Amino acid sequence: MSKATFSVDGLHCQGCVDTVEKAISHIPDVHSVSVDLNIKGVSTVVVDADHQLDAGEVQQALDSSGNFSVV
Repeated sequence: MSKATFSVDGLHCQGCVDTVEKAISHIPDVHSVSVDLNIKGVSTVVVDADHQLDAGEVQQALDSSGNFSVV
């Protein structure tokens, strides 16, 4: 199991958190996603998965879900 932390911009509310969690959860082998929402800046996203995720893989999952960017 691998834990990865990403900084994600564009989250402004709990609805955004739910959207991001759902999008990243659809990546194969992801077991859990948690978001520490920062409405005035960059939020922290922690992902537990069977493989080491990279920022590109997470960004690809977010691209179809809204205006969220891995920074």
